[in-house]
Amino acid sequence: MKPNPVVLIVSAAFGDGHAKVAEAIEQSFKEKGIDQVYIVDLFAEVHPYLNELFQRFYLNTAVYVPKLYGILYRITSRMKPEQPFSQFLHSIGKKKAKSILDELQPDIIIHTFPYLVASQLSEEAESEVSIFTVLTDYVLHGRWLHPSTLKYFTATESMKQALLSAGVPEERITISGIPIRDAFREPMNRGQLLLKHGFSESRRYILLSAGAYGVMSNISMMINTVLEYSDFDLIVLCGNNQGLRLSLVDLYLHNPRIHILGYTEEMHELMAVSSGLLTKAGGITLTEAIAMSLPVIVYRPLPGQEEGNAHLLTGLRVIYTAYNKHELIHRLRQLEIQPCREEMQQFMHTLTRKESSQTIVSEVLKATEQNLYAQ
Repeated sequence: MKPNPVVLIVSAAFGDGHAKVAEAIEQSFKEKGIDQVYIVDLFAEVHPYLNELFQRFYLNTAVYVPKLYGILYRITSRMKPEQPFSQFLHSIGKKKAKSILDELQPDIIIHTFPYLVASQLSEEAESEVSIFTVLTDYVLHGRWLHPSTLKYFTATESMKQALLSAGVPEERITISGIPIRDAFREPMNRGQLLLKHGFSESRRYILLSAGAYGVMSNISMMINTVLEYSDFDLIVLCGNNQGLRLSLVDLYLHNPRIHILGYTEEMHELMAVSSGLLTKAGGITLTEAIAMSLPVIVYRPLPGQEEGNAHLLTGLRVIYTAYNKHELIHRLRQLEIQPCREEMQQFMHTLTRKESSQTIVSEVLKATEQNLYAQ
């Protein structure tokens, strides 16, 4: 293997998580002196209009008809790589994708998003490029699977078992955890961060995150429930949804217990000053909170991968899930009880793999070298 291989990390702008995972992996490559690392939103490059259409469909179904999204997710979840529909999805934009790959000439391709056209091209050309997949949720969907994948990196033992059941050989599976950025692994001074962000040291905060696109529903109900049934103040993140942010500012402008913010790159700092996180069930956000031992309540997870994430992690006693206002009140009261918080944090410690990206990079380089020798 070349001392400085070219690495392509396939990411996507469906939410913020895939890009954050890609950045964490890129950083670990650079720490090893490998600097030819390219993060590419390949689907957006190949099909910008179709990419925008799919994003709008995801956002609109998530907000207005989440059950429809859940039905589509379940129908496609058991798809096999050899089935025509699966091959069609992996072949969309194949011609343009080939031109991008020909330009970059990658030695290693890592997927953090299940658009596997590079795998399809590699299989057809019998390429020597080593291809890997980093699964960014706690449940498996068939779109992640492809026979050209040299190794899969998963979050948990249950994910490994799901891959085995799907026919993936055990030697091609590594339980690495989901990569997170260094900022979520480093100690922080809460007092300094409270001062920096203008928060009070005498108050306790719930961080309410609506995701990168601010598509979480029932925001006002959740805010009012926290205010009425707990002593927590609120830090509300609206993501890139400016309409949501402005509407909440109008509603709560004069309430000193509520702090309304938009998109932030300082999520780690806001988690560090908070006593709990109230959020949707995105795999990356949950992983970041778990790494920081920040107690989590997921409210009404969206059908699909988020519902799967919430179900699995609740079963492991790592997070709380609430499906209605009554359950939300109960979970908020549990967060105010120190033994309940400590119990959740203990279970979080058993799941945390803070060196995930380093593990992935080391395994990728090792597997790539072995693959070259085998050819």
